Amino acid sequence: MKKLFSIILSVTLLISVLSPAFSAYAEDAYSYLPSSRVSIHDPSILRAENGKYYCVGSHLAMAKSDNLINWKSLDSSIDAKNYLTLPDKSWKENLAEPLEWTNAYQKAIGRDESEFEYNCWANSIIYNPTMKKYCLYGCCSVWGTSSSDIWLAVSDNIEGPYEYSGMLVYSDICCAEKSRDTEYQGARCDAHDYSYTNMKALVDNGDIEYDCIMSRPAQYFADWNGYYRNELGAYPNAIDPSPYIDAIGEMWLVYGSFSGGCFVLKLDNNTGLPDYKYMKKISGFDVYFGKRISNTNSETEGTGEGPFIVYDKVSRYYYFFLTYGGLAANDGYNLRVYRSKRPDGPYEDASGNLATDMKNTGLKLMGNYKLDCQKTAYLSGGHSSCLIDKDGSMYQAYHTRFTADGGIGHQLRIHKMARTPDGWVVLLPFEYQGDSSKAVEKSDIAGVYEFIDSNNMTQKKETPESPFSDIILPKQYIKLNSNGTISNIKDYSCSLYKANTGSRAVSGSWSIGADGVDAQFKIGDVTYKGVFEYQKDESKSAKTVLTFSLAGNDNSTVWGVKHSHSNVISAKTPAKASANGSIKYKCSLCGEITAKTIYAPKSFTLSKTAYIYDSKVKTPSVVIKDSKGAVIDKSNYTVSYSSNKAVGSAKAKITFKNNYSGSKTLSFKINPKATSLSSLTAAKGAITVKWKKQAVQTSGYQLQYSTDSAFKSAKSLTVSSAKATSKKIEKLKSKKKYYIRIRTYKAVGKTKYYSAWSAKKSIKTK
Repeated sequence: MKKLFSIILSVTLLISVLSPAFSAYAEDAYSYLPSSRVSIHDPSILRAENGKYYCVGSHLAMAKSDNLINWKSLDSSIDAKNYLTLPDKSWKENLAEPLEWTNAYQKAIGRDESEFEYNCWANSIIYNPTMKKYCLYGCCSVWGTSSSDIWLAVSDNIEGPYEYSGMLVYSDICCAEKSRDTEYQGARCDAHDYSYTNMKALVDNGDIEYDCIMSRPAQYFADWNGYYRNELGAYPNAIDPSPYIDAIGEMWLVYGSFSGGCFVLKLDNNTGLPDYKYMKKISGFDVYFGKRISNTNSETEGTGEGPFIVYDKVSRYYYFFLTYGGLAANDGYNLRVYRSKRPDGPYEDASGNLATDMKNTGLKLMGNYKLDCQKTAYLSGGHSSCLIDKDGSMYQAYHTRFTADGGIGHQLRIHKMARTPDGWVVLLPFEYQGDSSKAVEKSDIAGVYEFIDSNNMTQKKETPESPFSDIILPKQYIKLNSNGTISNIKDYSCSLYKANTGSRAVSGSWSIGADGVDAQFKIGDVTYKGVFEYQKDESKSAKTVLTFSLAGNDNSTVWGVKHSHSNVISAKTPAKASANGSIKYKCSLCGEITAKTIYAPKSFTLSKTAYIYDSKVKTPSVVIKDSKGAVIDKSNYTVSYSSNKAVGSAKAKITFKNNYSGSKTLSFKINPKATSLSSLTAAKGAITVKWKKQAVQTSGYQLQYSTDSAFKSAKSLTVSSAKATSKKIEKLKSKKKYYIRIRTYKAVGKTKYYSAWSAKKSIKTK
């Protein structure tokens, strides 16, 4: 069974390693956002002394970023030149000692050298201020077994090259007298005898008694085939190393995996290697393997890997991040967190359980999920690391898979974290795209939210053929009411193979502190504490939305995103000129129905005067306002015009559409096109007036003159020729200022239709 498990996981790992580098294709497949993507398995993040951010992980991948948003791969891989390649050595030559252990096992089980695995997993880098060097901790292992070891390499440069420095810990050690029932078992034990490890030096130095080594239960290192031992008391698998610095500057290393749980080693700051003297004298430590801080057991499906510990100066807690589930897309990787006041634990969860308890533990930060704005569901997010930046901001880096490609590929994701009022940490729902400058006000809170409850279990697919939808966390739409209650919320039950096996309605309430941070929910029997925060969502427009993330005392985390309705019309009563109408909308996502009044059109005016020119009627546009004084958009009506140029009149027929019904007719006059004055010439008691000819649709002109600029006592004279362009006005007073203007007219029968007056001009007679 374990061999089959090993084969399945080997295929999964191979697919993972061969996944594309995720350039433009990956962005199109998995995300609407334009960020530069990288694919790093088991990412470990840090900020280097040069101010840039770096991420390393399995298979010797490395990437860097200036802003935690756009990442650039450094073209480092296990099959090419990488940060462990020295000028005079290949990376395999550089790591000859740790690879000797894994190669010896493979040779003992009968593999040909051409078939050897050269695995280098879950590397992690830390800057050691004492050594003034970057310390790279990595591991070599044979997939599916405990044949592993952890080593140290150092460099003056964050990007390497790193030179091998020494071994920390081996696993799958044969060190007790035992019956060797088969030649195979004997060969494996001979290859992995304790004398080939640094444990031998501890015996020689007196740090470990030889009799103590011989008395260790062999079955708790590994089974006869070298595979994992998950039960209580088993020794750790020497993989997934992660260094950290405690509150007083001392260095530690957490490591371990499915086999035996996770352990911590005290390190010597001067060398970066284990501090055996410390571990020998401190209770609870195995002088070689360190101190156990977590267990794997049947309730966690025998899983638990990718440990990472960080000290937070703000909360004064050490946070221990761990991933449950399997790394394949259908195995439900999910992030957990514990905390402690001590670097070596004990670590406990939000329900008060210890990480060493033999049951399902850990505050679950996230599971498989999909939010409305996301292009694909996120699957098996895990093997994470935490960065606390210089300003105190916290970030989580993890790798995730996607439903878009059937869960084959994976990418690095960075989420900002938040501290809860009671000292826990939560992930914000969306990928980090920069901080929002918008502060949360209490008045912002009420509304409908897209809501996801992580539950506190690990969900995996029941069979390879079962759909991913079975293990994606159910999404619902809840309403946070202004009176502090929560409506439309359900409590979902779940199982190992189903994220939703049923639901029941529960009551809820919410509150928030004056600063918009101290948020608290009560949903059913569970109390949640956390934060509201504005984030950019993962739509193409990266819209700023209000989100929340709160940790529950049942080890679940809840996420919320304030919902923008995607409305479709469910019912409509068009407005008429005599009555208002209404529209009812139903959100296609959450189903909420909202109503809007359509105010009746009340005011009809023309935008300007209509006039005749070149045998055509220049028609004005219609302006319609509703009973609230708002202009009704032109898309809601059409206008057709009919005119009678012979009598100088026209009609505009308005036909309503869309949200309005009915019609309306406006009648208006058509006027000839106006003309303008060209010049005035003064003479004794006379003025010669010249103007621009306007012959088309014009019968003649009317001049008006007055000594009053307002033309209150004006006199008029008519020029009955449309071709005329001048006229002399006589019998005027000498040395007097006159104001003059002109307009055209069109004679229809006995009626004259006049244009607008021209601009006035003035001149003084001689």
